[in-house]
Formats: sequence, structure tokens, C-alpha cells
Amino acid sequence: MKAFAILLGGFILLFHAAFGAQAAASDTKRVALVIGNSKYVNAVALPNPANDAHLIASTLRNAGFEVIEGVDQDNAGMHSLISKFTEESYNADLAVIFYAGHGMQVDGKNYLIPVDAELTSPAYLKTRTVQIDEFMAALPADPAVGIIILDACRDNPLARTMAAALPKSRSLGAGLAPVDAKADGMGTGGVLIAYATDPGAIAFDGNGVDSPYSLALAKHLTEPGVEIQSALTRVRGEVTETTQGRQRPWHNASLGREVFLGKPAAPIAAPVADADKTTATPAPAPVASEPPSWEVEQRLWDEASKKNAIPYYEAYLDQFPNGRFATVAKLTSTS
Repeated sequence: MKAFAILLGGFILLFHAAFGAQAAASDTKRVALVIGNSKYVNAVALPNPANDAHLIASTLRNAGFEVIEGVDQDNAGMHSLISKFTEESYNADLAVIFYAGHGMQVDGKNYLIPVDAELTSPAYLKTRTVQIDEFMAALPADPAVGIIILDACRDNPLARTMAAALPKSRSLGAGLAPVDAKADGMGTGGVLIAYATDPGAIAFDGNGVDSPYSLALAKHLTEPGVEIQSALTRVRGEVTETTQGRQRPWHNASLGREVFLGKPAAPIAAPVADADKTTATPAPAPVASEPPSWEVEQRLWDEASKKNAIPYYEAYLDQFPNGRFATVAKLTSTS
């Protein structure tokens, strides 16, 4: 516990100093592909993916991304958008793909489903869906960073149709299968793949106009000064709390450096020059103050989620027994 307190204290002291080094330069090229499929022809329409796509597209545009956006895309439309994204992101420094809609896994491979898909034959998996491998191939090469975010783990009636058509030698699983976040090359880029919920689990569409996952992404993904894996930790905590532990987002990554999707944090003030002297006089150092309680709580939770060990969750509960993430911490520390 003492070591954890020291670690937290050091983390908070370095918090402001770290801000100056993490934002991407203003001249970097940032491209995103955002697709949301709601109006399925051969399945009940999903209420939220199109709204989720608009929300995430707006969030990324505000963070300086060039966004290629499409909703309710058929097979030809999805492949056309992927081709356009591949060309636009070829020399990008940071490329993001977000997909919301139906998806399925067969024999451990993931398939995303256009709105016009009719999956009554195993052969249609190759001809009438989009494989995750196509998203991976569309990302720019190292040292660029590629990010894929999938909100495609909903209960899927098209998967049940496909299950009836598959031979017994092939297996259809719930949700999506984990994807290896491999990155070619030896540079400082890499790949991150984020999922709305755990492998093989089902995500919730939510009761509002956006899914719980997309709402949390829009809130945290482009926060100034927050590294993407820390942002996704916050997303996981918020979605798990919102769904009372029934949906737990996760991600895997092979990143070679810290990645920030948000805009640069406010720069540190420059020294103030004295008009009567030829040398500059440093500005007075800011008086140290205690960070607000919400900030301390967030950092305790981020550290507990990162370590994913019972003592860290207990340390969080000791300080914040009724905190925003208390329900999740209790569920995790007793599981």
C-alpha cells in the first residue's frame, strides 16, 4: 500500500510536466474512416450505429482528423470507403478506423456485415462481408500508427442464419474473436485494436441514441493530454460501470510510442522579459496545489485498471468507497 501511495504521488507530481511532450505536432496528417450500419435489409434495424458514427466522426474532426464517413453502407459502399481511406491514409502519421454495426466470428476470424448482406451460404462470408484483415491492410505502414475501434459485438440474427448454413466442421462464436495487433517494420509506430466488449461477449446498444461504448469514446478518446491507452482504460471503467459489469471494453496493442488523439494541451508560460533590463526574468513558479479529488480518483482508477490486481482495486476503494468506479472495483476485487 505504501509503495502504491508513493507511485500515485509521483504520478500526480509529474502530471503537468508530462503535458508538454505528448501532443502530436500540428503538421501531422491524421485520417479516419468512420462507418455505422443501422438499416439492415435482412435483419431488424439497429437503432444506434448510424448515430454512433456521426458522434465519433464529429469527435475526430474536432481533434483535427480528416474524416471519411459513411452510414448504412452496402457491400460495394463499404469496400469503396475502404479503398478511399487506404489512398488518403497511405502517407498519414495517424490513421483511425471506427466501425459500428453487425459483425460475427467464424472459425476465429471476424467479419463485418454490410446492410445488404444475405448470409445463407458459407461462401457469402467471402463475397458479402468485410473481413477485419481488410481493415488491417488499409492502415498505413510503420512508423505510422494505426487504430481500429470495433463496436460490432451486438446480438446478431444474421449470425444465426449463417450458423444454420455452416457445415459441422466450422464453428460460429458469439461476439468477435481477438485480433493480433501485429505491426510490420521496426519503427516507432504500431497498431491498436479496441473492442466494445470482451472476446466472445455481446455488447449493448443502450437505451439512448448512442451506445454506451460510443458515448464513452466520445468523452475520453480525444481528451487533451491523455494517451490513448489511458483513454481506453477510462472508457472501460465508464462502460463497465454504466452496464453494471455486463459489458467490459478491452483493447490490445503493439504501439512503439505514446499516442495522443486529442489536441495539444495548453503550453507552459514562457519567461517574462523586464522592459528595463537586457536579460529575461523567469516568470514566478506556480504555487503547487492539491489536485481536485476527481483527478486523484481518476488516476487511482487508471492505475488499478492498468495493474488489474486486487490490492490496487482495494486501494481505490479505501480512498473512494462510493466513487464513480466503486461498483466495478468491488466486482473485480471479489471475482
